[in-house]
Amino acid sequence: MRSRDRPRADVPAAQRGPAYAPSGWFCAGWQMISSGDRAGLKQTLETGVADRRDAAERACLQAGALLLCGEVRLAAKMATKALAARADFGAPYVVRARALRGLGEHGSALRDFEQAAELGADDVELVIEQAHEHLALNALADARDCYQLALARAPAHPAALLGLARTLRGLGDTGAALEQLGLATRASPVAAEIQFEAAQLHERCDDLPAAVAAYQRGLELAPDNFAACANLGLLYLSRIGDPGSARRYFERALALEPGSVAAQANLGLALEEQGRAEEALAHYEKLIAAFPKINEYRWNRGLALLGRGDFRRGWTDYEMRNALGRGTPSREFPFPAWTGATLPDGAALLVYAEQGLGDEIMFASCVADLPARGIDCVVECDPRLAGLFARSFPAATVHGAARDGDRRWLTAYPQVTAQCAIGSLPRLMRNSLADFPRHAGYLTADPLRVARWQARLKRAGTDFSVGLAWRGGNRGTRGDLRSIPLRELASILALPHLTLINLQRDAGADLADLAASQGVRILDFHEAFDDVEEMAALCRALDRVVTVDNSVAHLAGALGCKAAVLLSHSADWRWMRDQRNSPWYPSITLYRQAAPGDWAIALAQARAELAACP
Repeated sequence: MRSRDRPRADVPAAQRGPAYAPSGWFCAGWQMISSGDRAGLKQTLETGVADRRDAAERACLQAGALLLCGEVRLAAKMATKALAARADFGAPYVVRARALRGLGEHGSALRDFEQAAELGADDVELVIEQAHEHLALNALADARDCYQLALARAPAHPAALLGLARTLRGLGDTGAALEQLGLATRASPVAAEIQFEAAQLHERCDDLPAAVAAYQRGLELAPDNFAACANLGLLYLSRIGDPGSARRYFERALALEPGSVAAQANLGLALEEQGRAEEALAHYEKLIAAFPKINEYRWNRGLALLGRGDFRRGWTDYEMRNALGRGTPSREFPFPAWTGATLPDGAALLVYAEQGLGDEIMFASCVADLPARGIDCVVECDPRLAGLFARSFPAATVHGAARDGDRRWLTAYPQVTAQCAIGSLPRLMRNSLADFPRHAGYLTADPLRVARWQARLKRAGTDFSVGLAWRGGNRGTRGDLRSIPLRELASILALPHLTLINLQRDAGADLADLAASQGVRILDFHEAFDDVEEMAALCRALDRVVTVDNSVAHLAGALGCKAAVLLSHSADWRWMRDQRNSPWYPSITLYRQAAPGDWAIALAQARAELAACP
């Protein structure tokens, strides 16, 4: 806990005497502040003015009345006036601290709560107030100590139990946090906040049914809680894959806060994923017309247009990906933006990296086209891709660099006169399906490594080798929806003529157990997971790749490998809608969920393809 030896700003420590003992009149008014009795407090204040009660007490109660009315700034000023009249009075510190909290000034609020504690009785509520401010300041260890101190004095205090649970969640101890919430629920079974906190904890523990149930219990108690409605909608949309339920909760959230940008944008996504693409576009158009400066709406519209193949319009909106308000600032280089025009003799274009590894691989198909346009280029990429890109694009200069803001490496390339993000190349080069080349692979794996993998697979006695990956993304990129539960792969594992090669990092013992139960052999080459060059060569040596939407899918497609890509019902825009083939990767076949969460048909189709292989 924070030390208590800080001198108060309002009065030097040497001048402080005993704490002020307020009158019974003030104590009655203070109780009304605590209970929210605005009418009673007004009457008490009128009596105090008439009776010429103590000026500090009157100012403190007036500050409390302003706070009850939501006038936090005026409340803070009035509390300061009370302290000017009587600096040894603890109650005005409490009122000012609560007002400062409302203004978001948590550091100042904490100091006032601590000073109130020094002047007042040993009050457990003040300890909890301090803990709340520590939590708001992300001083989690101090918050934990304060909450535990409060609970030592009041073991069943719901606010302290809830606060401690939130703090433990922040510290990563979800098990202990859930234990505290169980105690809080028994102490206060009708507290909606406890249910909402439980929902977040269950979601963090990947217990999604429990998270939904907790949100729903909380909303039964507090149906007008906007954040809970929006969060439950997002849970249905991004992790459960139920866009219909997501839409209902986003609409409910917007009925409470119509101006929420996130909820409006997410409602459009839910409409898209319900197959109501025209409604989603109309929704975005209406929002863009009303709020032209909110970039999130144009970004969402762009993804919807790209998903339906309207590339010319979609790429324009795609440029909003790094716009103000989206939380992903663009990278800065000291060159003008390339417009697609031919460069002067001796000049070169800087193509720089952005987004994830799969994005770099996919957009690199445009790099392969630049020499035919007479464009010399310097390609900055993820260091893991540097060798692969250098081999694949011999006419380009490839430089692997971390995205840490250090631009000194540019001095080695004085020929650069223009710049373009790799994700902006398609806007200049892929404006219709006809602009996508029918390539046999634009990336070239190391031939010596490919030969070594082919020999190794032959020595292992493989007949028809199939690489397998079943997880993609993370919580922030819809990993739950993109990934296939391992047990559902049993139908593919059971094909007798296949030798399966694990392409999934951190597969764990579950894969070996499943393979043993199916009586099949799965080869696991760990060294391929730490080197993109090795993974590329291994994929090129295989007869087939079966994967979900992840970097393996992009790598296999860019190499021209025969691959089956299994897609969720809410597949990313880059795989478009209802198509079996990808314009980015002609060698792959797309198999889609028929309904959210149902992989059966997609897996059956992929299994049929593999069963027909020699």
